Amino acid sequence: MGIGGAFRKIADKYKKFLYGRYGHDKLNRFIYFLSIILCILSFVVRSNFLYLSILLLFIISLYRSLSKNFKKRRRENQIYEKAAKPVRRFFKYWFIRIKSHKTHQVFSCEKCHSILRIPKAAGRGKVAITCPKCGVSFVRH
Repeated sequence: MGIGGAFRKIADKYKKFLYGRYGHDKLNRFIYFLSIILCILSFVVRSNFLYLSILLLFIISLYRSLSKNFKKRRRENQIYEKAAKPVRRFFKYWFIRIKSHKTHQVFSCEKCHSILRIPKAAGRGKVAITCPKCGVSFVRH
């Protein structure tokens, strides 16, 4: 058996170990991202509390990934996604607004909160806007 066969055998055992485990989701990715930010911060600020929190976040993420309680992990992820949705929408709105500020005006639908762009030439004064997603009409300046 060559080196490739040994690695394949290890990979197969690892796959068998992970079978029936929860794995990664958006909450785990957020925990990883937060851990990386704290690691970078730890180069500047030396703190035992910071090191402990990084370790705790890593343990929580590892526990969630290897858990077999799918129902509970899905519920945690749903709560996270519900809390993160307005934050993501806020940053997406401002990113689009900054990106197209020269050519378009950007509005948010009052009902469904979808992002609507209209050309600046059409947007002088009051503008009647109809959302293509939900059909609600509203007037903006």
